Amino acid sequence: MSGSNYIRNLIVSAGLCVPPAHPVLRREDWFLHGSDHLQSYVSSLAHHWTNASDGSQSGEIDATKAEILRGFGEALARLVATGDDKPTILKTPSTENLENLEIMFPGAKVIFLIRDGRDTCFSRIRAGYDRHLEESARLWAARTRHMLHHCDRLQKRGGASERFWVRYEDAVKSPDSELDRISAYLETRRDASIDVDASSLPVFGSSEFGHGETGGFTKVTIARPDNFNPVGRWRRWPRVTREMFHEIAGRELIELGYETGSSWCTAPDG
Repeated sequence: MSGSNYIRNLIVSAGLCVPPAHPVLRREDWFLHGSDHLQSYVSSLAHHWTNASDGSQSGEIDATKAEILRGFGEALARLVATGDDKPTILKTPSTENLENLEIMFPGAKVIFLIRDGRDTCFSRIRAGYDRHLEESARLWAARTRHMLHHCDRLQKRGGASERFWVRYEDAVKSPDSELDRISAYLETRRDASIDVDASSLPVFGSSEFGHGETGGFTKVTIARPDNFNPVGRWRRWPRVTREMFHEIAGRELIELGYETGSSWCTAPDG
């Protein structure tokens, strides 16, 4: 929520990228999330082509499937094109259909944003997206595992350089250092005349704000309060909650480097 918005706003404010030209797509595009439907459509076409062939065109049919999917990606890219020399930044909160990235958007620079799953779950439950910690932790673990598996597959194929990880907490603590890393990855030079004040960036979608009198939650944009701290909110959890999270998603938390073991969840309350 506010994490991915913060990173996007940071990158745009530094002049490294520009937002999409299409106003509907400036917050989130969700291009990959439903791309499995495009795959189903293309597979349906291929099924008919295969039935009409003598079996000698399987390679051509597979190439045509990829060409059609690539064409869908090119059409979507035209929607967001700005005509600017700087790259266009897109953002989606979903990890669905990551395998379609290479087919639909070949050559795209992909930034994976990771955040401490405990804070992610704390925010999602507070915002009402998830009802219980078990539900939220399983979702976070599944999405994390999906990203890790995707990158493992790429590495085995020699494509590890096309994926780049940004830790949300590092971007909050040391925004300039993270911007330097991102600039190097995108191969775009930072403009020395642009002084980015991360503390002045607005807050959008934080679970700390936007709660109505009836208990509903709406994403709102507000000026960043002086005491706004989105890191470590999970520390309010009692031991029983910490232990539940570790049981469900402790492996992913450790693999991402947030913890080295289970001692964090067994500490006494208070």
